[in-house]
Amino acid sequence: MKTVRYHGIGDVRCENISKPIPKSGEALIKVSYAGICGSDMHIYNKGMFVEIVPNPMGHEFVGVIEEMADGFGEEGQEWKVGDIVVGNPMVVCGSCEGCKAELPNTCEHIGFIGEVSQGCFAEYICMKAEDLIQLPKEFEKKDILLERIALTEPLAVALNMAERAGLADQPKDQTPAIIGAGPIALLLLAVAKQIYHIPKVVLTGRSQKRLSIAEELGATVLPSITEKTDGKGYSLIFETAGKEATISMSMEAASPGGKICVVSVFEDIFPVDLNILVGKQLTLVGSNAYEIRHLKEAMRLLADGSINPDCIITSIVEPEQCKESFDSLNEKDKTQAKILFKMS
Repeated sequence: MKTVRYHGIGDVRCENISKPIPKSGEALIKVSYAGICGSDMHIYNKGMFVEIVPNPMGHEFVGVIEEMADGFGEEGQEWKVGDIVVGNPMVVCGSCEGCKAELPNTCEHIGFIGEVSQGCFAEYICMKAEDLIQLPKEFEKKDILLERIALTEPLAVALNMAERAGLADQPKDQTPAIIGAGPIALLLLAVAKQIYHIPKVVLTGRSQKRLSIAEELGATVLPSITEKTDGKGYSLIFETAGKEATISMSMEAASPGGKICVVSVFEDIFPVDLNILVGKQLTLVGSNAYEIRHLKEAMRLLADGSINPDCIITSIVEPEQCKESFDSLNEKDKTQAKILFKMS
């Protein structure tokens, strides 16, 4: 089968490997679309997270069940060949404090498919029923755009961020701000505008292409959120860029008593002046991945059209274009947002 495999920093290749055979309790999934995530870029640029080399990368996907081995399924849930599914790509230990608290996204040993096992940049992947989310039955006979459903996993990240930050409770006369204009930031913006109908959301970033997408989604784009809106700071800021400068910008732009929600994965360690945090009595909130319920909600929102991510998907490419695709996401003024591989 055709795959996109990681061989080392800056080295991804489209290669053919053997098609996997589902073990007892697994289904063979034919992958339709798979998206390049920011964490895939951390692997590509720094070799972060990955434990197997070479290995098919990727953890965001939508696919169709092609075969079910003996023992596949869960009591009370019907599965069949042809079911549209997305995966829960988290691989957790099940025994640490986070797992015991039923917060697997806080697992001390968390990994993802594409890092600690075969990923979804492949024509086929095998997964257990407990790691699959099935398209709800009411959508089975509807014309579903699979490329939209491929954004279930990153949308789940945005939904967890919104929940952790209390976005639904944000007063309508206050303006939340988003630092960064990557796919997660843009999906968070879509949640704010299309689900919570927040009148004004400020966003800042560097890519003109991504900023134009943000404007299409209804953002007020500013060169920097240190240019305060209405002469006031921001009571809620989402930091999605993962840089020293953007953390400092967040604390500077936050209003007294404000909240900063951080979802970024940071490639570098740097000092932070916490005197600003203390002086303004700011609340710093971390947000990591999602829970299963966020994946289910994200899939439904995409299936019923409550969230329309079409403008965020800037390219659908063949696996042979993997090198050019990864390199395009490294451009200083990025001309791409979300790139999907059409795997089958």
